[in-house]
Amino acid sequence: MKYLVLALPFVLLPAAAWADDGVCVPTRMSLDDERRAERRDPQDVELDRQRPDDSARLTPMEFVYRHSQLEAGTMYTDFDNSLGLKSHLGVYVRYGVEIAPHLTVHMTYRYNTGGNGPGAVEDVTVQTLLFGASYHVPLTEEFALIGGLGIGPTWWDSSLAPNDIGFTISGEVGATVRLSEVLRFKAGIVLDGSNTSFHKASGVSVDLSYLFGIEIGL
Repeated sequence: MKYLVLALPFVLLPAAAWADDGVCVPTRMSLDDERRAERRDPQDVELDRQRPDDSARLTPMEFVYRHSQLEAGTMYTDFDNSLGLKSHLGVYVRYGVEIAPHLTVHMTYRYNTGGNGPGAVEDVTVQTLLFGASYHVPLTEEFALIGGLGIGPTWWDSSLAPNDIGFTISGEVGATVRLSEVLRFKAGIVLDGSNTSFHKASGVSVDLSYLFGIEIGL
C-alpha cells in the first residue's frame, strides 16, 4: 500500500500539467464566490445572458451600432380643448441608443394630420421633434415597464388659422412584451404639455395620447 501512496504524485503530476496546458479546469471556488453568485439579481443574470459587457472593447461607432433601437407605431391624441382640434390618429418613429443597462437616450418624431370641423374644413398638421430618455424595468424575461421623458419643439400648421411653433415637454409610461429575440410590442400613455398660441390658445395646453408600437433591438 505504501508503494501505491508513493506512486500517486507521479500519476497526478502529468494530469495537472495537461490541465494547465489547455483545459480550463476550475481549481477552487471560495465560499465568498458562492455567496456572491447566490446574491446576484436574476435581472442582472438575464442581462448578462442577453448582452455581455462589451463597451470596453468596442469603438464608439461600434457601440452605437450594436446597441441601437428603432421604434415605430401609432398615437391616438385627444387634444386640449383650448386648441379647438378634433382627436386624431397619428404616427411616430423613434431612434435610440442604450447607453447603460436599461437606460436609453432617443430622438422621437411625431406626425399627426387631419381635417378639423364643423363648418369650413380646416386641414391641420401637428409635428413634434423630441429629445429624451427612457428607463426599462424588467419584470420577467418577456415583460418590462417603461418610463420616459422628452423635450422639444412642436409645429402647428393650419390651412385657415395662423401657424405656430411651441415648446413641448412629454412624459410617457407603458409596458412591453417580447415577441422574439429582437422584437417587442409596446403600449403606453403619453402626456404632453405645450406652450402655444395656436387657435388663440393661451398658456400651456395638455394633450393625452394612447400609444401602440413595435420596438426593434436587443
